[in-house]
Amino acid sequence: MRSANEDQSVAVPMPAPASTRSATSADRQRAANHRLTQRLLLELLVIVVLVIPICVYEFAVDPVRRGFFCDDESIAYPFRDNTITPVMLGLIVGLLPLLVFILVEYVSHLRAGQIAETQVLLHWRVSTWYVELGRQGVYFVFGLLLTFDATEVGKYTIGRLRPHFLAVCQPQLTDGSLCSDPANLHRYVENYECAGEGFSVEDVRQSRLSFPSGHSSLVFYAMVYVALYLQMKITWRRSKLGRHFVQFLLIMLAWYTALSRVMDNWHHWSDVLCGSLLGVAGALITVRFIVRMFDTPFGRMEGLIGGGLRRENTAATLQEEVCPSTPPPYSADSNYNEDEYRTKV
Repeated sequence: MRSANEDQSVAVPMPAPASTRSATSADRQRAANHRLTQRLLLELLVIVVLVIPICVYEFAVDPVRRGFFCDDESIAYPFRDNTITPVMLGLIVGLLPLLVFILVEYVSHLRAGQIAETQVLLHWRVSTWYVELGRQGVYFVFGLLLTFDATEVGKYTIGRLRPHFLAVCQPQLTDGSLCSDPANLHRYVENYECAGEGFSVEDVRQSRLSFPSGHSSLVFYAMVYVALYLQMKITWRRSKLGRHFVQFLLIMLAWYTALSRVMDNWHHWSDVLCGSLLGVAGALITVRFIVRMFDTPFGRMEGLIGGGLRRENTAATLQEEVCPSTPPPYSADSNYNEDEYRTKV
């Protein structure tokens, strides 16, 4: 006969060989790298698709040709050079946010003691703060391209004439007369050719791209985004106002850039207003729905909203207020008879 211990014996699974475990881990790593590669390629494709309309509008599309009144004073301002040139705008919109991202990410990881941490990215071991920097950069560029595309659609669809249009275009009517002729004083002109003496073909083309202001939309997007990024990322313990002062400087830079467009006779005030609102909307949409910058787990809400509030055990209080006890009908301290007790219950 077999013993009881032999009857109740259970087969114990043998551990997998080390080579099998290593192969499984390698397969998972390859699969993760494959998914990450697909994701990066897809996001790169999205960025390229957003760049294509900008290139098409800038190099292959003419703005809508609008008519005008020869005595329209709103388009009769003199031509002036840009206070904020396109190169300066590129530095403000591109280089300044990049420097802020690099500085903030480096200092944040340094404070957290994570500056030396690395992770494997497509078979390359990369510092963690590089990965976070790249992620923030991609989000920023994505929102910037969305704002740029929306601005280009408005410019080439509306074709609004800039305040210096008459000075740059120098229109000549089909009958050979000029807008300065007394006969054309109150005439609405649709068929004309631009002489553009002293100006290039690109200057004449740009004179019909007033609405909305591209300077305003791009600079307000960039500065509002960076201001919100600083609000989330940094905390200066030595000064509660330092961060807000930097945010104020960023917004004032955007505000001055927008004002310069009216001052230089490159835009009407309504162009600047709509461009600024477009940039602010683009920044808020990107931060809220794409980056999800201020999404907070439920567990952290107490620290942000009601931090430091002491929790109290209210079970006893609720029991006393909601469910008051009723003395039994036959106890010594009861004032109820049996019928009254049934009614009360």
